[in-house]
Amino acid sequence: MVGLLAQVIMSEDTFEFELPKVGIIRGVKPRDIEVIGDKIVNVRVRPNPYSNTYTMEQLETAADVAEKFGSGKVHISPRHNLEIPEIKNSMLTEALKQLFASGLQAGGTGTSVRNIFTCSDYCPNKVRSVRELGGMVSELFGDFPLPNKLDISFAACPSGCSRPYNVDIGVVGVAELEVDGDRCIDDCKMCIEACPVEGAITLEGGLNIDSEKCVKCARCAGACSTGAIRVANTAFKVLVGGKEGRSVIFGEEYSGFAGGYEVIEIIDMVIKQYQKLAEEKYRKKYERVGEVIQRLGSLEAFMHN
Repeated sequence: MVGLLAQVIMSEDTFEFELPKVGIIRGVKPRDIEVIGDKIVNVRVRPNPYSNTYTMEQLETAADVAEKFGSGKVHISPRHNLEIPEIKNSMLTEALKQLFASGLQAGGTGTSVRNIFTCSDYCPNKVRSVRELGGMVSELFGDFPLPNKLDISFAACPSGCSRPYNVDIGVVGVAELEVDGDRCIDDCKMCIEACPVEGAITLEGGLNIDSEKCVKCARCAGACSTGAIRVANTAFKVLVGGKEGRSVIFGEEYSGFAGGYEVIEIIDMVIKQYQKLAEEKYRKKYERVGEVIQRLGSLEAFMHN
């Protein structure tokens, strides 16, 4: 299910570059610029293989391409793509060759699985790293053609800085906690101060964590110096059917504690169900995943229809 956008074909005497089939915003002509005899193209690129960070060489290459072929500007999109605007269509192939050579591949737009989005590996609040899993999902499903766009976001903790709660598929790192009340020091209260949810942890009558209020972020375990609260295991919560834009939809929880390969299986299932169930809304524009779920009445109906 790999949707590669650009391909270099090399032999002893030739070097050919196949233009991307999807992923380029072709023929977008800014209204304040007039170009006679040539179209303007805005190019969106990201690291290949997937990474949520760019090397200095890649950033220098993007800057060089923007100066030589575009307007000298580079935009960082909300999903960590680099957008290089206003490249003349006649110079597109040469620009893409230069970007490709530094490990930057065009893509991230169109009716397909969009650029996978993961949060930073350097955040001190992370429950479980998501970068490696995000790379695997990108390799398996990235740019796969679908009835409409499909966004997948990974967050290493329930804070959700990468916006997993209102995308088509959101994956959130969560922790299973283990409590040993005998180790608790009553007047410490460091766990309560660290907890982002009021009332999730109480000390009256002994240390207690309310499972209904706990968001499984493990900040209490990080603050506990006695081992009264420990992380027993980590996994991922998977949300399906969210959507950003003018009409926001929050994803519904499909799995509360899934392992890495289970996450991949769920994503594969969602994509297959979406391919099968999506209907045209108007003028060849198809429903998003969340809209299909709303029409069917429930996430359960969507996943098992």
